[in-house]
Amino acid sequence: MDDATERVPMAGYGKRPGWATAALLAVGAPLAGLALIVAQAALNAYGPSTLAGNWAGKALLFVMMMAGYALLVFTQLRYDNLLVFFGAFFLLGIGATMVAGAVSDQALHERGRTTACTVQKVDRREVTSTDSDGNTTTHVYYDHDLACAEPRVRTMTTGSRAAGRGERVQVMYDPRGRLGPRPAGSVGDPGTSLRRGAALFGGGVLLRVLFELNVPPLGPGRGLWLGRRRRRRSVRVRPPSP
Repeated sequence: MDDATERVPMAGYGKRPGWATAALLAVGAPLAGLALIVAQAALNAYGPSTLAGNWAGKALLFVMMMAGYALLVFTQLRYDNLLVFFGAFFLLGIGATMVAGAVSDQALHERGRTTACTVQKVDRREVTSTDSDGNTTTHVYYDHDLACAEPRVRTMTTGSRAAGRGERVQVMYDPRGRLGPRPAGSVGDPGTSLRRGAALFGGGVLLRVLFELNVPPLGPGRGLWLGRRRRRRSVRVRPPSP
């Protein structure tokens, strides 16, 4: 009786979504997220002053940025192949940040000015955030109190110590006050940042597309997985009695 037993897959189990859904998740979602992130950076740098001059405008810009990164992060949970999950996660996140940074760098190249400053004090500050899964991330910031030739520039916040107390540093600032002051040497070439960011972002999208196309070792059921492998369940169907 067992020799006559046939194994057939359960209907619908493991069925991949249609090409339209796959394209939306692999390409449409990250492009929409990038558009929101870049639009937020453009509005912050070039938008009307009333947008950044009140709490409602600042809240809108913050929501746009968070919504953009949320589209990148939460749709990434679909790709449980280890290589695709971490590879696309870093490529998309870093690429989008570099493209948005190119917008800010361009604004500073167009209207930024440089002033000589002396560091009066440097305070190290840590900010810890917790995501929906309970994972915590700590960011370190350095707040510099400055005495500058341009009296409007009094403080500068960076991700690393720009100079010690009593040292001099060249600071680039935005006369319109839309962008925060930063060390002049940290303002990169917008074109280079844009090209590199776009290349990284495109690499992340490509990994997602290869996953959807089931290309080894990136496709579903192949390569390294974030947890237990998917198993195709089956049921036994007995032939009809004679």
